[in-house]
Amino acid sequence: MIFNAYSEQKECVSGVKLVSCGHIFAKTGREINRPFGRDDWLLFYVARESETFYLDSVKTAPAGSFIIFAPHEKQHHIYTGNKTAEFCYVHFKCDTLPISLLTSSVYTISESREACDIFEDILSLTLAKQPFYEKLCIYKLLYLFVLLERGVLYENFPEKENFERIAAAVSHMNKHYSANFTLEDYASMCAVSKFHFLRLFEKTVGTTPIEYRNNIRLEHAKDLIIEEKLTLEEVASTLGFSSLSYFSSAFKKKYGLSPKQYQKQNG
Repeated sequence: MIFNAYSEQKECVSGVKLVSCGHIFAKTGREINRPFGRDDWLLFYVARESETFYLDSVKTAPAGSFIIFAPHEKQHHIYTGNKTAEFCYVHFKCDTLPISLLTSSVYTISESREACDIFEDILSLTLAKQPFYEKLCIYKLLYLFVLLERGVLYENFPEKENFERIAAAVSHMNKHYSANFTLEDYASMCAVSKFHFLRLFEKTVGTTPIEYRNNIRLEHAKDLIIEEKLTLEEVASTLGFSSLSYFSSAFKKKYGLSPKQYQKQNG
């Protein structure tokens, strides 16, 4: 069973136009063989089961995989499994591909229900053709590109498992950088011991948790200093530094200027 929606859209967002999209439930033996591709770009996503692609070599793409074909690139792939497979696709036109990945390469990321939902949204919008549906479709497609590219980078991040263990603390530091939580507090957020947390954090991020949090504070300090609505003592206190001298020392170490010098230079 194949659901298709065709619409050579007039609207263009960031140089992108939608041509067609579809949701495929494939039985064994379903094959696409276009020796000279098509005139448009293709984003093909494997939602369930797998697909075999014939590129420079034969590549099996499990669920969570996707591939991008450029205009006129050879497209040859087939489903050979026994169960019903599920695929999603979008054909689109653009001058510059809004994603920094190679075409005709299989990328496999963690299976994403969110990616499938976006494909479904694009399909539903294109079938309904309500006002402004074209722009909505393109915005969703651009977001899908970001989601997939981020997934590729994340899957290839060498410290992925370590980062997952400390992600809660990193997120908390970025949102609540002025709060003086202890190492024990951050370790508790990640359900590990203080010493294990410290080791994982330094190995993954490259700095200690306190240095990481201080760097976030110091970035915000530059804006507060230039605004001149607060004294330097108030800036230090607002950002969570224990004293003006500690704040000034950390600021000068990072930027090569004292807070007062930075204020004069950028006032």
